[in-house]
Amino acid sequence: MKKGTTAQQDTTAQQDITAKRGNAVKTGLQAKLSLVTATLLIGLAAVPLAAAPAAAEETPGTGPSPSGEVLPTGEASPSGEPSPSAPETGSVTPEPGPSPSVDPPAPLEDPAPSEPAEPSTPPEPSPPEPSTPPEPSTLSEPSEPAFTASGAIGEKWLALGGAAGVLGAPISKEYCADGLCQQKFEGGLIYWTSTDGAHAVLSKTGHTGPAFFSGGGLAAFGYPLGDETTVPGGTSQKFSSGKVLVWNGTAVFRIWSRGAIGGFWTALGATAGLGVPLSNESCGLRNGGCFQSFAKGTIYWSPATGARFVRGAIQTRWKSVGAQDSVMGYPVTSEICGQPASGCLQRFQGGNIYWSPGSGVWVVRGAIGGQYAAAGANRGLLLYPLSNEKCANGKCIQNFQGGFIGWEGHAGTRIYSKGTVCQKLNNGKSKYPTYGANRVLLTVARDYKVSRSTSIYCKSLAGTYVPDWKTDSYVGASGFKPPGVPSGPTRYLFSPTGSYSVTEAFGLGNPGTKLAYRTLNPRSRWGGNPWTPTYNKYFESSSWVGWDENMWYFATRSTHDYRQGVVINYNRPNIVQNAGFAIFLHMNKVPTAGCISLDDWAVLDYMRKSTPGDRIIMGTYWDLFR
Repeated sequence: MKKGTTAQQDTTAQQDITAKRGNAVKTGLQAKLSLVTATLLIGLAAVPLAAAPAAAEETPGTGPSPSGEVLPTGEASPSGEPSPSAPETGSVTPEPGPSPSVDPPAPLEDPAPSEPAEPSTPPEPSPPEPSTPPEPSTLSEPSEPAFTASGAIGEKWLALGGAAGVLGAPISKEYCADGLCQQKFEGGLIYWTSTDGAHAVLSKTGHTGPAFFSGGGLAAFGYPLGDETTVPGGTSQKFSSGKVLVWNGTAVFRIWSRGAIGGFWTALGATAGLGVPLSNESCGLRNGGCFQSFAKGTIYWSPATGARFVRGAIQTRWKSVGAQDSVMGYPVTSEICGQPASGCLQRFQGGNIYWSPGSGVWVVRGAIGGQYAAAGANRGLLLYPLSNEKCANGKCIQNFQGGFIGWEGHAGTRIYSKGTVCQKLNNGKSKYPTYGANRVLLTVARDYKVSRSTSIYCKSLAGTYVPDWKTDSYVGASGFKPPGVPSGPTRYLFSPTGSYSVTEAFGLGNPGTKLAYRTLNPRSRWGGNPWTPTYNKYFESSSWVGWDENMWYFATRSTHDYRQGVVINYNRPNIVQNAGFAIFLHMNKVPTAGCISLDDWAVLDYMRKSTPGDRIIMGTYWDLFR
């Protein structure tokens, strides 16, 4: 019995050990399955958690977004735009909530004591169920977009077409700092402030946006005060720094609206006034000046004159004389129109520029400009200028519609009329050339057989003839011979027609002429006998023979004809016998034997002002002028 009992006990014990081992194996398998399941669940849950940024805490400097959220401040990017502290792309923030629950693995300890169990054998593994591929519709669920736009920025984004519009999809969250919020999109950014609202800067489809980003972005320009808008000649966008970016159809230029030039451009109507810019503002000009070119003109600024615009024909003329680098300097006014005859004028530091449809555009300056202003300028009798001033040999002249203003250093300025025959020497209406003479005396009779004439003393100021004086005079008592017809012997009392030089003078004492001067004496004669060596020449003799002239006699007699006189080079130096001789300009204003006679004052003034090479043009009006 004892032995049998022992064997039975051994058998029972062996069965208990086997049951325990079976339960342990079963429990272990269950525990391993639970651990694998938990690991898989934790791994799946860990994927979004690992890629998401840590929960941001509210920090100083954050502000409300248009959607009401408070978000962290980002750092500036190279383009001047704030960038988020966490990655902007490729991150997915999970919705807050508890992690998936996982049953803990079963303990490895033995379970509570139980009744001995029958010995059992491990069950044979059942074959796996054949797997079938899931339906295509159950392979994946549509993913949510990585970023969304909401609030005022979202409304702006939607107004621009949303993801299908010019901005495309959002590629960052909305970030706010110091009252400014922004959000990045595929095609640009939207900025928002409570004062100015939400506005976009386009990086791909816009014209001003690329210049904004390449030029420094937010740091350089500030945030936009409006969207890019169409303006005459291009597009424009304003920024909080005061800078304006304008596309002119070809390029983008900057205008600083708070500067002197930009402020003046704005005051003139911006693009509706002077138009779109053609350049950026450029400085470094003379005396610290700056300028900026626009479609309809240019604004110049200097510390002394402020900002003024120059445009059109006046600008072209100003530049042709050297602009600010010339004596004209900078403009002190802008263009002033509404002048007589639909004209305009503009004042500069060194003079004025006048324009009218009938006169063109010209500069008036210096002493001539002062005389012009004293005469009423374009509102006076001189009306508008027809040329710039011309200067030569220390003399200047300027042509105006109503006359000339001349300047000579020793005599100052003077107004000259155009209503004389001197003007015909300028406009090609004279039939006889002046050969560039410094002065020309025109002696004109109204017709043949008329001895009374008019003498106009014309002087050249820089190549333009103006009247110095005008007086009545006499020529030969028989009047003028036609052009090309010799005057003949003095006894016939004719004067020749033509243009003649003057080179020498004579008299009882030099009055101060630059002509070669001969002082007369009792032996002074002028040859009047043809076919003699002295014909039409000065010579000296104690006798008076034939048709020779006793110059001393005519100089000293009571009428003092030759007290002062000038030789008119008719029939000399190439002398034609019997063609005529002794044609002089002299005193004693009466009909002559072929000479020109003037009042004493006129003869003296002529001699004092004439130089060798000056000319006398004489004849009837119709023979002299066209």
